[in-house]
Amino acid sequence: MGHPYQIIPGMLYAAKCYWPGVTEDVLANAADRAREQNNSGDRVLFRGLLYLPGDETALSLFEADSPAAVKQASENVGMPCERVIATVWIAPHPTEAPQRAKEQ
Repeated sequence: MGHPYQIIPGMLYAAKCYWPGVTEDVLANAADRAREQNNSGDRVLFRGLLYLPGDETALSLFEADSPAAVKQASENVGMPCERVIATVWIAPHPTEAPQRAKEQ
């Protein structure tokens, strides 16, 4: 039996997309198209997107074997890719619960 998701050995990259005037709806649609590519058999997996509205920039996270593959995947779904940046993911320790500030 197969896994419900693909396992791709690769690097986590951020595709930096400077996108003046983009709306959250346009970003959501591009993210949906990127997620659909996850099932295409390509060796690139879309992992999510961070939007920085004050900078008019989106950082799309992809797992892939090369920066060129990330740039192509980003542009294929209509996200203008200015630069591909190698990243290191540091997750919170699994036993630590996130702390929220108390409201006063």
